[in-house]
Amino acid sequence: MFERIAVMGVGAIGGTIGGYLTRAGRDVTLIDQWGANVEEIRQNGVHVTAQDEDFYVPAKAIHLGEACNITERFDAIFLAMKSYDTIWATHFILPLLKPTGVVISAQNGINDDRIAPIAGFSRTIGCVITLGAGMYDPGNPVRTSVTDRLAFYVGELNGLNTARIQALADVMSDIGPTKITTNLWGERWAKLAVNSMANPICALTGLSSGESRSTPGVVDITVKIGAEVVKVATALGVSVEPINGVPADLYVKAAEDAEALEELKSELAETARQLGAGRPSMLQDVIKGRRTEIEHLDGYVAQKGREIGIPTPACDAITELIKKVERGELKSERDNIRYMEQFM
Repeated sequence: MFERIAVMGVGAIGGTIGGYLTRAGRDVTLIDQWGANVEEIRQNGVHVTAQDEDFYVPAKAIHLGEACNITERFDAIFLAMKSYDTIWATHFILPLLKPTGVVISAQNGINDDRIAPIAGFSRTIGCVITLGAGMYDPGNPVRTSVTDRLAFYVGELNGLNTARIQALADVMSDIGPTKITTNLWGERWAKLAVNSMANPICALTGLSSGESRSTPGVVDITVKIGAEVVKVATALGVSVEPINGVPADLYVKAAEDAEALEELKSELAETARQLGAGRPSMLQDVIKGRRTEIEHLDGYVAQKGREIGIPTPACDAITELIKKVERGELKSERDNIRYMEQFM
């Protein structure tokens, strides 16, 4: 069913997906706009670094500008671009898909509802990323989470458990443990909570993912952000799945009750030990001077909150602070957490 696969966007996640699937013998084509990345992969293959293994695998890589030369269409294309590139990238890849082909969103944020009106709802599949990865050099994705940790949830937009979802789960199992979900939107909002907590806090302060869940004071802020995400999602009718293995409603309780907060801190401290020193994608963007996805994470939550009358003061504040970092008005450093002290 998924014999020919392409990955659009060969960064941390796209490179990891492409590297493992190619090693497993899948027919994979990597498409990227970063020239140095494409050339490195062409010459030396994809170099995947993980905690328990390190491997090179020869891979097919083409530059974005060469995609017009592709003559054989794909059964599936993973969209692993930044969220702000979703619209144009979806239009770009459509001519490369077979009539029965599907677009699989492997991105931060909630983009399925922007892809589907372009590609078609029946041609859109969700893939929630739970593995951690970074890319610091061309052609070298670094898998920062342990390989036996759950890596993906895959699901249909309508919640059905279909034959193609089962086939996709089999493909994704070449990379890491994969679960089929019949509540894609609940998993999406749970992942949005993770991203909205860790990404901007780390981008603002320079802390690692693990440190953002264990540093005194900082964790209080992340809980407030998480609570706002859950409140907005719930008001929208979404049943939010556990966030980092913790029931979503505990975040709401912890934002208002000291005893619940201490319970949640204990839970987060345990996950922090598993995460280690990995850098979330937004911190990587800040370090490289790139645009961030803040408008598609905390900014998205704040926008949805305004639409339905749910206040999101922590998401509002962190969104504006990250915009200052993007503009160069603030440097990413630990002391910046003082700007969020009202939420401690």
